Amino acid sequence: MKIAFITDEVTQSFDEAVRFALACGISGLELRSVEDTPIDRIPETTLRAWRQRLDAEHLTVCSLSSTFYKCSPDEEHEAEELAKLERLCDAADILGCPFIRGFAFFAPESGPLPPEALVSRFERPAALLAARGKTLLLEADPSVNTSNHAALARLLEAIGSEHIRTVFDPGNCMYDPLGETPYPDGYEAIRPYFVHVHIKDAVRAQPEPYCVKVGTGQVGYPALLRRLAQDGYDGWLSMETHYRKNSRLTEEQMRLPGGAGFSAGGAAATAECIDALKELLRKEGIA
Repeated sequence: MKIAFITDEVTQSFDEAVRFALACGISGLELRSVEDTPIDRIPETTLRAWRQRLDAEHLTVCSLSSTFYKCSPDEEHEAEELAKLERLCDAADILGCPFIRGFAFFAPESGPLPPEALVSRFERPAALLAARGKTLLLEADPSVNTSNHAALARLLEAIGSEHIRTVFDPGNCMYDPLGETPYPDGYEAIRPYFVHVHIKDAVRAQPEPYCVKVGTGQVGYPALLRRLAQDGYDGWLSMETHYRKNSRLTEEQMRLPGGAGFSAGGAAATAECIDALKELLRKEGIA
C-alpha cells in the first residue's frame, strides 16, 4: 500500500505540497483545491508545468478530489456538472491520473433519495468516462444521498458501470446519521467496489463528531489495515486529515472543503497523521 495526501489539507501552494510530500517520504498527491482554485479550473499550461515537476520528483497524482455531483439533484445542474467532468478528464489526462472523486448529490431535507431515483443521472457521466478512459469514484458522505457505504453499494450495483466505482472512506462513517460501523460493516458492504482509500480518524461525540490524529479515534485502523492487507489491497491510502491541532473545521468546511481558510493549520496535523499511519503499518507488518 502507498501513502498519499490531499494537498489542500496542508497548503494551497503546489510547490509547498511537493516539498511536503518529499519531506514526509510519500509518493502520492491527491488534488482538490490548489492555489485557491478548484482542480478543474486550473489552466492547462499550469497543469503541464506541474506534471513536469512531479515527474522530476518521482511523484504521482493518484486522484482528483472533485466536487462532481456534490450539488442538489436538479436537472438544471446536469449540463454544468457534465462540463465540469469534461474539464476533470482533461486535467486527469495531463496529470496521468485515472481516478476522479465524485458524489451522489446532496440529500433533500426530506431524506435521501433511493438508488432508482438517481441511477439515470449517471448514464451520461458513465458514457463520458468510458470514452475518456477514466473512473469516477463516488464517496459516501453524510451530506449526500449515500451517507454510508451500504447505501453507496446499492447505488453502484444499480448503476452497473465499470467506470463508476468508489473510494472507501471509513472516517466518514463517524459522521453517518445512520451510524454505520467502518469495519467490518462499511468495509464488507463496499468491498466489491472500492479501488481507493481515504484515511481520516474521528470520534462520535455530542453535539457533533470531530476528527483526531489517525489511530486515536474510533475508526479502528489496526484491524482495518490488517484486512486490507489480507485482501491484497495494494492501492493508495490517501490522507484526508480533516483534523487540526489547535482548532476544528466548521460544518461548512467539512461539507465543501477547499481554499486557504480550509488549509490553515493543516500541515502539522497532516504530518502527524502520516507519521501515525506509517507507525500503524509498521506495527502490523504491512509494507
